[in-house]
This record gives sequence, structure tokens and C-alpha cells, in this order.
Amino acid sequence: MPHTTLTFITNRRVLATAILLAALTGNVRTTAQQRPDRTRLSKPNATSTYAASPLTGVYRLDSMNSDKLFSLLSEADTNLPYTKQQRFFDDLTIRLTSPDQLAIEQRGSTISIASSRAPRLTLNADGRERAESGEKGRTIRTLASLESGQLVVRSDGEGADAFYVAFEPLDDGRRLRVTRRITTDGLNQPVIVRSIYNKVSDVARWSIFEESLSPPPAVAARPVTDPTVPTLTTLDTTDDAGVATLRRALEQWIAATNANDIERQLSFYMPRVAAFYLARNVPLARVRAEKVRVFERAKRIDISAASPEVILRDDGRTAIMRFRKRYDIETARRNLRGEVIQELRWQRVGDAWKIFSERDVRVLQ
Repeated sequence: MPHTTLTFITNRRVLATAILLAALTGNVRTTAQQRPDRTRLSKPNATSTYAASPLTGVYRLDSMNSDKLFSLLSEADTNLPYTKQQRFFDDLTIRLTSPDQLAIEQRGSTISIASSRAPRLTLNADGRERAESGEKGRTIRTLASLESGQLVVRSDGEGADAFYVAFEPLDDGRRLRVTRRITTDGLNQPVIVRSIYNKVSDVARWSIFEESLSPPPAVAARPVTDPTVPTLTTLDTTDDAGVATLRRALEQWIAATNANDIERQLSFYMPRVAAFYLARNVPLARVRAEKVRVFERAKRIDISAASPEVILRDDGRTAIMRFRKRYDIETARRNLRGEVIQELRWQRVGDAWKIFSERDVRVLQ
């Protein structure tokens, strides 16, 4: 499989950002200056000194205990004009979404990393700063080091984004915390994303990238999933019954909306809604009046939602759900089309979940 070696000592002109993000997001591109090195490291022995490193192994993302990227970017403050914000945040989401799996091997100061989103790369974490020539002749400075058992990589340069990535073993190497910080034009403050991984093997497996390229097995279609709507974050794959029930409730809420079934839709709300778009402390009667107004005017309602991000709070009694929603509402006068990041807040009532807040976090188009 492709193996990109970034030693910083040759005259290859490799962007430093590739070092930081390739193993996490698959941003490495093969160019005339950067050709894949087919040389393979020998498979480590599980009892060797290298395999004993707390960093070495295969890790799987623990999404429940990781930062929710969707929420972080929804709250990020940008200085860009409105017309450029959607593309900017979409690009940032792609770059910062955590891969499902990581493979790491440490041999002294030599570190090899692969992920389910990028092939293996190798870097020398000797604590020396290197200056490279990047795009448009910019000088990019990169430093990789081992600090108190952590692998830390820093990069910045003239007019380029500044990155910081730390791989920190936890619980005697059984878990891994990956902290990524990006400072870039367009953000008023850095975005910091922390992801937790559980070790599933003590030996690095470099095939995880190739395995991720295989098509997934066929699954039953979900009624609210629109394949044209990109998913903004890695799905929470927990088996928690509350999360599964919430996702089914969202499907039913969307289905009731598209069927113009106002009574069914209202059955998902609390008697009083703390936030209803710009209004606060709204009685259900007022929510009903607004829904009736929209339903009566609409000849057709077509709403679709990407798979939601769910954050359980208050020991599982409340939940924040955010998802990308597209709507197409046909009225006698015009069609209303758009795309938003919507937030629903839910409260557990017996065995059911009820909405106590509905709002748009960000208007995308």
C-alpha cells in the first residue's frame, strides 16, 4: 500500500500541513515533488521494544467521549462575509472530522501513522524545527517531538494555517487522546478538537486505509437520510438505547412534517417550549398556530435531514441533537428552499422523548 515518508532531511518540497493532517484526514496529495515510497517497515514483534511503546497499536474512535465537531463549528466565530461562510465551514469540517481508526508505530523517534482516511506516513520526531518551501514560495516551519510520552507536531508559516496536533496515551496506553488545534484566516479564534480512541490492538495494522476504501455492506434505507446531504461529523455509534430512540423520534418527526400530519408532529413537543426559533418560553398552542400557518399555506413539504449528532446530558435525561436539514416548501406563490443546521433539544418523559427547544443554529443557504 502507499507509504509516504516525510523525513524533513531530503530536498522534497512537502507541505508541512500534510504531516499534521494526512494521518487524520487524508489530505496528502502525490505530486512531482512527493512520490509514494513503496518501502515497508518490517512488521513489529508484539514483544519488541517498539511494540511496547504506549503509542504503538491500532485505535478505534470513542465518539461518545470525544468532542462533537458539529457543535464546535456551529459555535465558531468567523470574520468572513456571509456569502463565503458555508464553503469555509464545509471545508473546515472535512479537514477536522476524526477518522474512525488510527494505526501508530513508534521506533525510537521514528513514528509511523496511518488512519482509515489516509495511508501511512513516517516522520522523525526529534524536536528539530525544519523550514520548507510550500505553495507560492511560502516558508513553512514544522517541528515534531516526543514530549513526556506524547507525540506533538506543530506547523505554521507565512500566510499559512497554523496547526498543533498531540497524540497522548492514556490509561497505560489503553486509550489515546488526540488534540488538534487550527488557527486560520477566517476564524476569530482557534478551533480545538479533542478525540478519544480506545486501543484494539498492540500491533499497528497498515491495511486500515485500504479497508476503508471497500464499499460498506448494504443496509436498509433510512427514511430521513438524504444521500445528497453531506454528513458533517462522524456518527455516534453507541448502542445506547436513548440515542437509538432519539434517532427514531427524529425520523418520525420528519415523516409527520412531510405528511402534513400536524397532530402527530405536535405529539413530540413538551407543553411549553423553552425556545422556538427567536421566541422564548412558548406555549404549545403558539407552536401549533405557527405549524398550522405553514401547513395550510404549503401545497407540498419536503424536508430531509442528515444523520444527527446527539449529545446526552443530565445523566441521559436531556439531549442536544444537531443535524443538517434541507427543506423545500411549495406554496401557491413561491417555493421556499434552503439548508440549515438545526438544533432540537429533547427531554426524556417516561419512555419517550419530547422537544423543548427548536431553533436554527446556522443558515447555510
